[in-house]
Amino acid sequence: MSSGDARYALPDALIEYLAGGRLVAGATIDADGRPYTMVMNSVIAIDAHTLRFALDHRTHTLAHLRERPAMMLEVIGDGFVFGVRGEARIVKELMARCPVPSALIQLDVETVKSDLPPGVQIKGIEFDWGSLAPIMGPVEARMFEEIREVDLS
Repeated sequence: MSSGDARYALPDALIEYLAGGRLVAGATIDADGRPYTMVMNSVIAIDAHTLRFALDHRTHTLAHLRERPAMMLEVIGDGFVFGVRGEARIVKELMARCPVPSALIQLDVETVKSDLPPGVQIKGIEFDWGSLAPIMGPVEARMFEEIREVDLS
Protein backbone atom coordinates (compact mmCIF):
# COMPACT_ATOMS: atom_id res chain seq x y z
CA MET A 1 0.00 0.00 0.00
CA SER A 2 1.33 3.39 -0.92
CA SER A 3 0.53 6.05 1.61
CA GLY A 4 1.18 9.06 -0.59
CA ASP A 5 0.54 10.36 -4.05
CA ALA A 6 3.36 9.96 -6.54
CA ARG A 7 5.50 13.03 -7.03
CA TYR A 8 8.09 13.86 -9.65
CA ALA A 9 11.00 14.96 -7.47
CA LEU A 10 12.91 13.57 -4.51
CA PRO A 11 11.84 15.11 -1.19
CA ASP A 12 14.50 17.00 0.76
CA ALA A 13 14.75 14.27 3.44
CA LEU A 14 15.61 11.70 0.76
CA ILE A 15 18.18 13.95 -0.91
CA GLU A 16 19.88 14.49 2.44
CA TYR A 17 19.76 10.77 3.27
CA LEU A 18 21.25 9.62 -0.04
CA ALA A 19 24.76 10.98 0.35
CA GLY A 20 26.44 7.58 -0.14
CA GLY A 21 26.90 4.64 2.18
CA ARG A 22 23.19 3.86 2.64
CA LEU A 23 21.87 0.43 1.76
CA VAL A 24 19.31 0.73 -1.06
CA ALA A 25 17.37 -2.05 -2.79
CA GLY A 26 17.06 -1.89 -6.56
CA ALA A 27 14.95 -3.78 -9.08
CA THR A 28 15.46 -4.27 -12.80
CA ILE A 29 13.76 -6.44 -15.40
CA ASP A 30 15.53 -9.51 -16.77
CA ALA A 31 15.39 -10.88 -20.33
CA ASP A 32 12.25 -12.90 -19.47
CA GLY A 33 10.44 -9.79 -18.21
CA ARG A 34 10.73 -10.86 -14.58
CA PRO A 35 11.87 -8.61 -11.72
CA TYR A 36 15.43 -8.94 -10.44
CA THR A 37 16.48 -7.34 -7.14
CA MET A 38 19.78 -6.37 -5.59
CA VAL A 39 21.21 -4.07 -2.91
CA MET A 40 23.90 -1.43 -3.17
CA ASN A 41 25.43 1.26 -1.01
CA SER A 42 26.68 3.81 -3.54
CA VAL A 43 23.47 5.74 -4.36
CA ILE A 44 23.93 9.50 -4.19
CA ALA A 45 21.24 12.12 -4.83
CA ILE A 46 22.75 14.73 -7.12
CA ASP A 47 19.58 16.85 -7.08
CA ALA A 48 15.81 16.37 -6.80
CA HIS A 49 15.63 14.62 -10.19
CA THR A 50 18.92 12.71 -10.38
CA LEU A 51 20.46 9.74 -8.59
CA ARG A 52 23.85 8.24 -9.42
CA PHE A 53 25.54 5.03 -8.33
CA ALA A 54 28.27 2.57 -9.26
CA LEU A 55 27.51 -0.89 -10.63
CA ASP A 56 30.10 -3.64 -10.84
CA HIS A 57 30.60 -4.78 -14.44
CA ARG A 58 29.98 -8.39 -13.37
CA THR A 59 26.43 -7.80 -12.09
CA HIS A 60 23.21 -9.02 -13.63
CA THR A 61 21.76 -5.62 -12.78
CA LEU A 62 24.14 -3.80 -15.13
CA ALA A 63 23.46 -6.34 -17.88
CA HIS A 64 19.71 -5.81 -17.46
CA LEU A 65 20.04 -2.02 -17.58
CA ARG A 66 22.01 -2.21 -20.81
CA GLU A 67 18.97 -3.85 -22.44
CA ARG A 68 16.06 -2.47 -20.39
CA PRO A 69 16.80 0.83 -18.59
CA ALA A 70 13.69 0.91 -16.39
CA MET A 71 14.62 0.68 -12.71
CA MET A 72 13.00 1.04 -9.31
CA LEU A 73 14.77 1.72 -6.01
CA GLU A 74 13.39 1.24 -2.51
CA VAL A 75 14.96 3.46 0.15
CA ILE A 76 14.28 2.80 3.84
CA GLY A 77 15.38 5.50 6.26
CA ASP A 78 14.48 6.69 9.73
CA GLY A 79 10.79 7.54 9.47
CA PHE A 80 10.36 6.99 5.73
CA VAL A 81 10.20 4.44 2.93
CA PHE A 82 10.31 5.74 -0.64
CA GLY A 83 9.99 3.96 -3.96
CA VAL A 84 11.86 5.79 -6.73
CA ARG A 85 11.22 4.88 -10.36
CA GLY A 86 13.19 6.10 -13.32
CA GLU A 87 15.20 5.48 -16.43
CA ALA A 88 18.81 4.44 -15.89
CA ARG A 89 21.66 5.19 -18.24
CA ILE A 90 25.37 4.55 -18.20
CA VAL A 91 27.16 7.89 -17.99
CA LYS A 92 30.66 6.46 -17.57
CA GLU A 93 31.56 2.93 -18.64
CA LEU A 94 34.60 2.58 -16.41
CA MET A 95 34.93 4.54 -13.20
CA ALA A 96 38.47 5.43 -12.17
CA ARG A 97 38.06 5.21 -8.38
CA CYS A 98 36.05 2.05 -7.70
CA PRO A 99 37.54 -1.00 -5.99
CA VAL A 100 36.36 -3.21 -8.90
CA PRO A 101 35.64 -2.38 -12.57
CA SER A 102 32.34 -0.50 -12.40
CA ALA A 103 30.09 1.68 -14.51
CA LEU A 104 28.64 4.97 -13.30
CA ILE A 105 24.86 4.88 -13.65
CA GLN A 106 22.49 7.82 -13.58
CA LEU A 107 18.84 7.29 -12.72
CA ASP A 108 16.68 10.09 -14.07
CA VAL A 109 13.83 10.20 -11.58
CA GLU A 110 10.34 9.86 -13.05
CA THR A 111 8.24 9.26 -9.94
CA VAL A 112 8.70 9.04 -6.18
CA LYS A 113 6.13 7.47 -3.86
CA SER A 114 5.90 6.97 -0.14
CA ASP A 115 5.61 3.30 0.78
CA LEU A 116 5.19 3.82 4.53
CA PRO A 117 1.58 3.44 5.69
CA PRO A 118 0.27 6.24 7.93
CA GLY A 119 1.08 5.75 11.60
CA VAL A 120 3.79 3.15 11.03
CA GLN A 121 7.23 3.83 12.52
CA ILE A 122 10.42 2.56 10.89
CA LYS A 123 14.17 2.77 11.44
CA GLY A 124 16.64 2.88 8.59
CA ILE A 125 18.86 -0.04 7.68
CA GLU A 126 22.43 0.29 8.94
CA PHE A 127 25.39 -0.75 6.82
CA ASP A 128 28.91 -1.26 8.13
CA TRP A 129 32.01 -2.68 6.44
CA GLY A 130 33.05 -4.30 9.72
CA SER A 131 36.63 -5.58 9.58
CA LEU A 132 36.94 -4.29 5.99
CA ALA A 133 36.38 -0.67 7.11
CA PRO A 134 40.11 0.28 7.17
CA ILE A 135 40.40 -0.81 3.54
CA MET A 136 36.97 0.10 2.17
CA GLY A 137 36.48 3.43 3.97
CA PRO A 138 39.07 5.37 1.94
CA VAL A 139 38.20 3.54 -1.30
CA GLU A 140 34.51 4.24 -0.82
CA ALA A 141 35.15 7.94 -0.11
CA ARG A 142 37.05 8.29 -3.41
CA MET A 143 34.27 6.46 -5.26
CA PHE A 144 31.63 8.79 -3.77
CA GLU A 145 33.71 11.80 -4.87
CA GLU A 146 33.81 10.50 -8.43
CA ILE A 147 30.05 9.88 -8.45
CA ARG A 148 29.38 13.46 -7.29
CA GLU A 149 31.86 15.24 -9.55
CA VAL A 150 30.94 13.88 -12.99
CA ASP A 151 29.76 16.81 -15.09
CA LEU A 152 27.45 15.84 -17.93
CA SER A 153 26.93 19.33 -19.33
